[in-house]
Amino acid sequence: MRADVNGIDDIAAAWVAREDRAPLTAEETASLDAWLEADARHFGAYARAQAVLARTDRARALSAGAMDRAFTANVPARPARRMLRWAVGLAAVVSVLAIGVQRQDDGAEYYATRKGEILRVPLQDGSAITLDSDSQVRVSYSDTRRDIRLLQGEALFDVAKNPGRPFVVRAEETDVTAVGTSFAVSLTERRSGGVEVLVREGIVDVTDVQGVVAPTRLVANYRALANRSHGIRIEPVPSDDLQQQLAWREGMLSFNGDTLSVAAAQFLRYSDTRIVIDDPLVGSRRIVGLYSASDPLGFARSVALSLGLVVEQQGNEVRLRSPDAAPHMARSMQ
Repeated sequence: MRADVNGIDDIAAAWVAREDRAPLTAEETASLDAWLEADARHFGAYARAQAVLARTDRARALSAGAMDRAFTANVPARPARRMLRWAVGLAAVVSVLAIGVQRQDDGAEYYATRKGEILRVPLQDGSAITLDSDSQVRVSYSDTRRDIRLLQGEALFDVAKNPGRPFVVRAEETDVTAVGTSFAVSLTERRSGGVEVLVREGIVDVTDVQGVVAPTRLVANYRALANRSHGIRIEPVPSDDLQQQLAWREGMLSFNGDTLSVAAAQFLRYSDTRIVIDDPLVGSRRIVGLYSASDPLGFARSVALSLGLVVEQQGNEVRLRSPDAAPHMARSMQ
């Protein structure tokens, strides 16, 4: 199997499907292990594919409690070493036990993640949605359109091609339309204070629902930042940076020149542990790196070491301060 950036999920799905048919041969087991160890993204994709296998056929018919039991019952047997590694990775990357499809009176389907959870949802037409932590979408299909509403958070959309049935994602006052592509839409206000659209492959059209701003066509490796103050701003995104921006799919957060204050706000989306920065000068320090989204304390210790700061913790608060500032907490984590 050949691993290219956009095909990792497909390769992971193929491995999971192969394991589901029958036990792997010794040669196949060695090949899978080698693929998993070759790139951290591979294991994240493998865990997501396993989660999809465990829930796809039963998600629409099960209540949340029954889904818990079905998930455990449907996981295929594996060698102990990979099972342990899979279980640890799955806990950090994706949780589906209490999350499933919810039908509302409007006939639509709602999918949601809790804080710290990542969920990949297969749709009826072959498309898929990957939901970031603390996110929610509404899915409503008709014969002529595929309508998605991003109600909260961030999601990646892998769209099955169907020119006669456009796939439209609405986020606040912005519509993103595609017929077959891969793109992410975010309401997390990390950079733009509005809607962010990031295209991984293909072409999408970005429009303002009210018609105040002229429509914009966006191609792969470009980002659109849309809000009422500046309209729709377009900027290029190098391939490596694009993959880093989507690192949340593997339970990671990537920063490339972001301030500590921005990073602290991002970690709060994945953990109840709050990073507190009282000094604006400290908050304005810029960082570069890839960090586990579920480990804000580890992040704080790492940046403190590299920037010459002090880390203090009390309960669910972690403070970052300069060494010459008065200690705020009695308990130091240095």
